Amino acid sequence: MFKFSPNQKTITSVVEMFSNETLIVDDSYQRRSVWNEKDKVRLIETILLNLVMPELFFWPADVNPDTGKMITHIVDGQQRIKAIVSFVNNEYKLDCKYLLDSFAKENYADKFFKDLEPEQKRLFWGYNLMVVDIDQSATKKDIISMFNRLNLTDYNLNDQEKRNSKSGEFAELANEIAQNDIWEKYSLFSASDIRRMKDVEFSASIILLAKNGIIDQTDQTALNNAYDNFQTNYKDGERDKENVLNAIVTLEQLLATDDVIKFARKKTQLYTIFCVSFYMHREKVDCTDDCKRNLQKFVQLYSKFDNDNDISSRLDEGEKKLYELLKKHKLASSEGIHKHVNRMIRFNVMKKFMFELSPEELIQCDSLARKLNVF
Repeated sequence: MFKFSPNQKTITSVVEMFSNETLIVDDSYQRRSVWNEKDKVRLIETILLNLVMPELFFWPADVNPDTGKMITHIVDGQQRIKAIVSFVNNEYKLDCKYLLDSFAKENYADKFFKDLEPEQKRLFWGYNLMVVDIDQSATKKDIISMFNRLNLTDYNLNDQEKRNSKSGEFAELANEIAQNDIWEKYSLFSASDIRRMKDVEFSASIILLAKNGIIDQTDQTALNNAYDNFQTNYKDGERDKENVLNAIVTLEQLLATDDVIKFARKKTQLYTIFCVSFYMHREKVDCTDDCKRNLQKFVQLYSKFDNDNDISSRLDEGEKKLYELLKKHKLASSEGIHKHVNRMIRFNVMKKFMFELSPEELIQCDSLARKLNVF
């Protein structure tokens, strides 16, 4: 069994180690670092008030063969360290509304690090962080087990966070797709989603969509199998990556209005738009102004549709057919959303609106929209 030893390191020492990359985060098993501003401010307040903060856990994992320097992993405490580094780099201020202590509000409110008095800075740099050094004899498996156990006191790891501890080619591709600029550009995932790795989980599902088409994902089996089966020899990895990136390009073209972007922030609907994007590439269907306009029509109708207010008796036959399509999509989006049958319903309804409506039906979309507004 490996050993532990208590230690102390000043903020000066830890920031220097982190900045020169001798202290690193191993993303192969770590949770995402997505602290909000309030969390960061209150940590810095704790330090400036010289109060105790929780221990950090460090593991000396390897030696850089070029420099001979020890590479130390942050097993627990990456969010605290990143918050400290960001503060000394003047990336956020101590917003008064997040400070709890009256002394802190009086002396530090709305200040960046650069705004602190010289003596305040010196005391900050000299603050001792409590560090638990893990013996170098510990293995990667030991560290992952320790990480998971340490975080049980915070909140249980979700399925994706458990999968993230498995390195491999499929895992690497899912993480790479999750880093694509589109997610942040259109705010498709919340900070909470990112913190719990829901963006990586969604990216993994999109890879499976590219690989296998629309499948049933009512449980975690498909994703777990992908992480296990494609750790090595992921022969179709480059093809799947290219298909996903092509679908992302089409997705961005389809996110042409605020209404559609808001609609896409619901992961069920985002998945359906991806289904259509893959269909367009497979069938070599161009992303025309007409299909973008028709998607906008569908989204507007869908946003006005209300299952509890049945207006079918007030509709003509053409409008009623469109209304029934909306109803099918709404029902398939409200229960059993990961079932294959419901995913297929949503895909077929959206595809119908975007590519298969006649000129007369497009006109009826407008008249249906007016009636939905009235009722």
